[in-house]
Amino acid sequence: MERLQDFIKVVNTLSMDEFVEQFPHAFFFYSKVPGVIDAFVHTRLVDQKPGAETIDRFSEQILDFIPLLPNPHRNKDFPKKAFVGRDERRDYVIAHTTVSNRHACLMYKAEDDSYLLVDSGSTNGTMVRGRALVPGEPVAVHDGDVITFGRLDFMFFSPRGAYRYMNQYRLFTEAMQAKEPG
Repeated sequence: MERLQDFIKVVNTLSMDEFVEQFPHAFFFYSKVPGVIDAFVHTRLVDQKPGAETIDRFSEQILDFIPLLPNPHRNKDFPKKAFVGRDERRDYVIAHTTVSNRHACLMYKAEDDSYLLVDSGSTNGTMVRGRALVPGEPVAVHDGDVITFGRLDFMFFSPRGAYRYMNQYRLFTEAMQAKEPG
């Protein structure tokens, strides 16, 4: 599956439990167009400038977002512990010069169905919701959060959060099409 749009088609055919069974890992979606994620209304509530161009989180541009799929040769603790970096041995490989070989670690906490992200002392840093992480200090990440590895922005989703988001997108677009005349 090459784009978010492909995953939305899959969501139409599966229940949430089936989706999570098939895709038990966290999702990172990104755009090849620089700055697109920054323009999303729901990610810039704090510093939104009056009159600035914004993109609704259900904009058609989201359909072209690309999922960062996990490495087929993952570590033995994946998906409970996933490593992010430029090195091809990482669970999520980001082939970009601003991403360190061992950039960050994403940890799943089953007891409360949550995720923590830790910067591994990367050269260009990791940010969550626009705030720089202190290397070695875990920070909670939530569905829809923008995570920046080096200079690349990603939208984060848990498996259940990804299913809910894609299902909501589908329902929203169906409702909007039903309102259109003709």
